[in-house]
Amino acid sequence: MTITRTVLFTSICLAVLLCVGFSARSTSANSAAHETTAVYYTPDGFLLGAPVLGASADFNRSRNGISTNVHTYVTQPGAYTLWWVVFNRPENCQTYLCTFDEPDLVIRATGHPVSQSDVANLSARLNVGGPYNNEIIYAGPDPTLSNPEGALITLVLRYHGTDLEPGGSKHFRTFLAGCPEDGAPCEDVQLVVSQGDCSGACLIPFP
Repeated sequence: MTITRTVLFTSICLAVLLCVGFSARSTSANSAAHETTAVYYTPDGFLLGAPVLGASADFNRSRNGISTNVHTYVTQPGAYTLWWVVFNRPENCQTYLCTFDEPDLVIRATGHPVSQSDVANLSARLNVGGPYNNEIIYAGPDPTLSNPEGALITLVLRYHGTDLEPGGSKHFRTFLAGCPEDGAPCEDVQLVVSQGDCSGACLIPFP
């Protein structure tokens, strides 16, 4: 995959006409904010499709970082990775949910195989400031998590196929694992959005 293709992924995969209807936020006594939101199919790898029935994603935010647990259902077994897409200051975005704005960071969250049960549970944490050991496929103007309590976060669930040999755990570590020339069987299959401090133009849907 070329650099152009990588940038295309980070920008267009966000071009979703999102309406995050299943979202609840609360704040505990220690000032850590908890949010539960919906998980959506992305039928073409870019646009938002129907919600995944019974699926949800939890976010826990504090001044030290963000943790997430995604409980979802997939249509086929195989290797899956989860990716953080970070906009530290969504209130400065010029388009709905930062769709055409430059992300600050796109980095692998986690990855592992999903069996025939079709149930996927993926947990990850992103700390403030780094350094980060996971693969970074895009670094923008503020290439770190610097606003954990207010950043807009998109999670991208990516499928890498079932051919885990040779390669093994490498299929869970990189964006292109199992993807000859960035083609089949790899695809971005589901999306999650946590809006953070999205305001102004960030909250105005496209006409």
